[in-house]
Amino acid sequence: MIDSKLNKIYESVQYKQLISRIQFVLFAIFLFVLSTNITVPGINLEVWRQFISAGGNLFAFFGLFTGGALNNFAITSLGIIPYIDAAIIMQLLIAGFPQLAALQKEYGEEGRRKINFYTKWLAIVIAILQATFATLSLHRINPGIFYDNSLLGLLVVIASLVGGSMFLMYLADQINEKGIGNGSSILIFSSILFRLPRFIIDSISNIGSNLLNSILVIGFQVGFFVLFVAVVAFLSLSIRKISIMITQRVFGGNVLAQQRNTFLPLPLLSAGVLPIIFAVALLYFPITILQALKIDETIVSSNIFLNFIYKTIVPPHLVIPSDFSLGNLQVFFNSLVWNLWHSIVYAALIMIFTYFYTFIIINVDDLSDYLNKSGAVILGIKPGQDTKVFLEQTLYKLAFISGLALAFITIAPPYLMYIINWILSKITGIQEISLMGLVGYYISGSSMLIIVGVVLDVLKQMNAFLVAANPREIFKKQ
Repeated sequence: MIDSKLNKIYESVQYKQLISRIQFVLFAIFLFVLSTNITVPGINLEVWRQFISAGGNLFAFFGLFTGGALNNFAITSLGIIPYIDAAIIMQLLIAGFPQLAALQKEYGEEGRRKINFYTKWLAIVIAILQATFATLSLHRINPGIFYDNSLLGLLVVIASLVGGSMFLMYLADQINEKGIGNGSSILIFSSILFRLPRFIIDSISNIGSNLLNSILVIGFQVGFFVLFVAVVAFLSLSIRKISIMITQRVFGGNVLAQQRNTFLPLPLLSAGVLPIIFAVALLYFPITILQALKIDETIVSSNIFLNFIYKTIVPPHLVIPSDFSLGNLQVFFNSLVWNLWHSIVYAALIMIFTYFYTFIIINVDDLSDYLNKSGAVILGIKPGQDTKVFLEQTLYKLAFISGLALAFITIAPPYLMYIINWILSKITGIQEISLMGLVGYYISGSSMLIIVGVVLDVLKQMNAFLVAANPREIFKKQ
């Protein structure tokens, strides 16, 4: 009986559609990976790779979200970021301009198509600005990156970068339409996952040839990675349940109304990864300006104000002390102070943007009106203004907890791994264990939220297809 039911599911149209959509996503990921290996015409790759190696942490961080395209100066080096930036800006505009909000709410699918159309054009404008700014800045800093430094040669580079970004935008749209999951998230998810082998290789190469040490260190890193995924998954699935009572009116017989108790689920991480993206963009913006103005580290170190800004954004690397001599401790505590200050600034930005974006994602006025029109009442709270005030207070508390959670999962891992690495250094005798491997930029709030969020979203959509593949008659007794 079970076999016959499974056969019906397997033969169902919904199941075949699901398999077709999964196949399309895999094909789209293949095209994305292929595009990350198509170098922009006129680029001297040897000079470019030396340049980004000298760039250190900043290029390593942004390279994580391009799937290796940045390392190859590929046509997709801008990634899907212009489209994401455009979507964020459009959401802010919708929140600030009632006309756009009305277009989205009152015109249904047609309104959403227009919003999507505006978003795409805004993404193209952003891609042009980013490609132009990046190309001119690189030309000013190191002209040797380009074989052809003429205006035409630079225009070819800019056009290639914009075209690559538009291709990814088109690919993301096709995944939304013909695949499964959110197209933009799938591409970023793929970017992060395809960098994993490189991070593992870096970890192993920096540990040394001792097999026991390698197994011990990689084991700790993998265990920490799995634990961190579990924590992020728990936070992503956490909700605040608000008890409500829904009154349904029945026009017939002697029954005038029916009441049932349920709850209103408010997600803990309703803002998702966006506060981290905003915080990173704002935090690293001064470095971009300094690089564009060709202000190098020599000029920065000689200016107290610029040096303070630079060390706030890019703090000194934490070095495991080989011994507890006075000189080593001074270096350690100096770098620790700058790292803690950097973390405080980073956490504050995440908290601010979490508050900001939580109230954009969950509109209190709309939610209050929806409850009122649905005949739903929060238990113990009067409808109307009292409901609105209660929801605002609840969201403030949720945003505070969410901000702390996002700041923790973004900032805590490097410090925890530093402590673990220090312990491992005493066990293995290796004084400098790299944080750039599996547990470096790979484990961060942004990457983990994207990985866990995309997996949960895809599983949810797959479950919806499988539920649709189970018509009621499948479960009838035979």
